[in-house]
Amino acid sequence: MNFADPELAYRRQRARAITLTALIAVCFLGWLAFQIPKGILANTDELLTAERTREMLLTNPSVVHFNFERSFQKPPLQYWLTTLTLPRFENRTLAVRIWPATYGVLTLVVTVWLAFLIDPMRPSLMPLTAVILVSCPLFTSEAGRGLLDLGLVFYATIAIVFAQLARKHPAWWLGVAVACWLGSLQKIPLIFLIWLLIVIIRLSSTSELREKSLSSGWLVMSVILAIAATTAWPLLQVIKYQMPVKSVFHQEVTVWLGPDYLGKRPYLEIPYRLCVTAWIVGGLFAFIAPFAVLFWRKQRFPAAAKEIAILCIALTILAVLFNFRSIRYAVPIIPSLCLLLAVVLHRLLENPSSVRIGAAILIALILTAGITQAEIQLYFRQRNISVKIVDRRLQLHVGEKNVADEKRVAEELGALQREDIKTVLIKAAQGGSDLLFDSFYLFHGNLRFPVEKLTVDELRRTPPRPPVVGVSVQCDFPVIQQVYPNVKIEFTRAQFIVWRVNAE
Repeated sequence: MNFADPELAYRRQRARAITLTALIAVCFLGWLAFQIPKGILANTDELLTAERTREMLLTNPSVVHFNFERSFQKPPLQYWLTTLTLPRFENRTLAVRIWPATYGVLTLVVTVWLAFLIDPMRPSLMPLTAVILVSCPLFTSEAGRGLLDLGLVFYATIAIVFAQLARKHPAWWLGVAVACWLGSLQKIPLIFLIWLLIVIIRLSSTSELREKSLSSGWLVMSVILAIAATTAWPLLQVIKYQMPVKSVFHQEVTVWLGPDYLGKRPYLEIPYRLCVTAWIVGGLFAFIAPFAVLFWRKQRFPAAAKEIAILCIALTILAVLFNFRSIRYAVPIIPSLCLLLAVVLHRLLENPSSVRIGAAILIALILTAGITQAEIQLYFRQRNISVKIVDRRLQLHVGEKNVADEKRVAEELGALQREDIKTVLIKAAQGGSDLLFDSFYLFHGNLRFPVEKLTVDELRRTPPRPPVVGVSVQCDFPVIQQVYPNVKIEFTRAQFIVWRVNAE
């Protein structure tokens, strides 16, 4: 056997790379399995995911509900998936978070696949991409939360993979169409924008990036299929469930148009968060990586890597121009940025010893800082610790005990709730100690009827007619006594009071 055979050496190198990548994926899966069952659901968006799913099980599983009314703010795909686990898992936190965790593992797999498609002659790029992605706190911490974002990340990444496969086999454009459809059912039709940008990049680039697949009938057919599939569910909701036409554009699509957000924050919010706070050390280099792929003249990067670099820059520019207010809007391109960072770092590792040592140290810093930051973020979220900067001083607000107390209060409220009794949550007019969200009480109290949120001022002006059952904090209870002299305290825990007013 000729051990000097280049083909045999390549196969061995690829086998080692695949084994190491699989080990990283298994470790990531195990870490998520250990982390996601922990804590009480208290984050607003996680509670919305949980409560909408619970109400779909109680009402109509075909359409999203919140507070026992039809809700058209979000599409239903992840809620449909969560209906499979919520009634079957004893740990409801795990039941809600398992699908984002699944999406996270799948995203890791397809990102590694994309790394292989970009540069198959460098198998070691696969484990490097995997380890950078799982060390990115923007990806890892989101995979441990019951939000819709990781599903959108997965469909966006798999669409990019299919677009690369379509270079040689245009039939893969149908896969992009399917990803576009599922992405619109997951959260927003972002994948269609990614698809459009990829086509524009290939049409406007030099001959190096031009593809005969763009003139294929498969592309036209897949676009028609994607448009038809994407519009089918909104049309069904409008026709069958009386959804207002304006609700076709989900909240994430239109939020930046409102006067509360357009121009409210600096236009460089997303680049600033990425480079400075959201991903310490790694974020800055991930931001630079697309530009390095495009303008580093001493290195010749694959056409697919250049295309992804242009795509990431274009999406970032659009996010800046439209002043998206949160770094979460950049999460769908995080796997691509991690891949490009891995591509650049891999080339540095191929340089002479001094450059290679510097690159290895940089990789170690990126991994150490990223994993540490992700662990800290999950620790804080599981214990409901909020971080605020007041007068240049860092202040930690620990809410773990209060959340457990308030969960117990929600359970007592659920035990008292009846169809003929109005249920209210009294919110403080301004600041101070207050209640958590209505979704918290609906979900943790297993409420079967709607709740109404009222401030103390609204309660004074238009008090609900008895019988009424409600929750307030202790400092607001004197107002309730003024409005309802016959109010009775049913349960107290910490600063929370469950009270009832019987019919006169």
